[in-house]
Amino acid sequence: TMEMMLEKKQIRAIFLFEFKMGRKAAETTRNINNAFGPGTAKERTVQWWFKKFRKGDESLEDDERSARPSEVDNDQLREIIDADPLKTTRKIAEELKVNHSTVVRHLKQIGKVKKLNKWVPHELTEIQKNRRFEVSSSLILRNKNEPFLDRIVTCHEKWILSDNQRQPAQRLDRGKTLNLYQKKIMVTVWWSAAGLIHYSFLNPGETITSEKYAQQINEMHQKLQHLQPALVNRKGPVLLHDNARPHVAQPALQKFNELGYEVLPHPPHSPDLLPTHYHFFKHLDNFLQGKRFHNQQDAENAFQEFVESRSTGFYATGINELTSRWQKCVDCNGSYFD
Repeated sequence: TMEMMLEKKQIRAIFLFEFKMGRKAAETTRNINNAFGPGTAKERTVQWWFKKFRKGDESLEDDERSARPSEVDNDQLREIIDADPLKTTRKIAEELKVNHSTVVRHLKQIGKVKKLNKWVPHELTEIQKNRRFEVSSSLILRNKNEPFLDRIVTCHEKWILSDNQRQPAQRLDRGKTLNLYQKKIMVTVWWSAAGLIHYSFLNPGETITSEKYAQQINEMHQKLQHLQPALVNRKGPVLLHDNARPHVAQPALQKFNELGYEVLPHPPHSPDLLPTHYHFFKHLDNFLQGKRFHNQQDAENAFQEFVESRSTGFYATGINELTSRWQKCVDCNGSYFD
């Protein structure tokens, strides 16, 4: 409505005023919410406008939709869908307290499409299906000729959310949990059929860079030498990870080369062929369901608890499932089979 637009414009004029006064986004958000009532301004929105002003663009008009400050965190959306692929967009919108079209827009952004009532990573092209077929069939053959599953070292990153409630949580007490530290924290896990090798948490707000990944490879390698000396010295580890940018950037590739790791081919858009994704994280999600963390230590403790609660066969089960997954992928000509 016109009235609403006017209000938005007025609030943006205040953003500009506060920006000109040299205030920070957090302080601006506080001032506006104290004056006009809680929830009038969101810090993320203020940050977005401040960034625009800093670039010298002081218009208070909305840019085209795509550049608008976003009310949905795509990582959180991914976690919700991974934990429950059958969830409807309406339910997700309810849970995130945003409107339905916002959820639909963000699902597009993260490339999820609905198949047989279930969210899958995205529509595969013929080329991608062929690649999945080709990689899976070659790995099946290789494993028949010289079984190598016990040589596989696999890894993946995951965001752990501070609030793992699956039902809509009350915003009020939820805000308290979330403001104490970043809403999510990233953990990287390295493991093999023999067990967990290494995991590391990034500091709140940090993401993984290729340098950081190369450093983690080093730490993991030190531990692996200690845990499975025969694998490192005789057979040589075979690494299975996806093609995320930090994984395939020069620092990581050089590191693997230097340490004598073979890197397995992995087709793009294939979380269903990554043991950490289909096995380790699936069980971790179930374990974390309903838990809340007030700080990073809480999240790390819960993760540690999860690791300690695994049976001895847990890791081998996840790695051995690869053969049947490769087979399923071949059987359905490279399409998603889950």
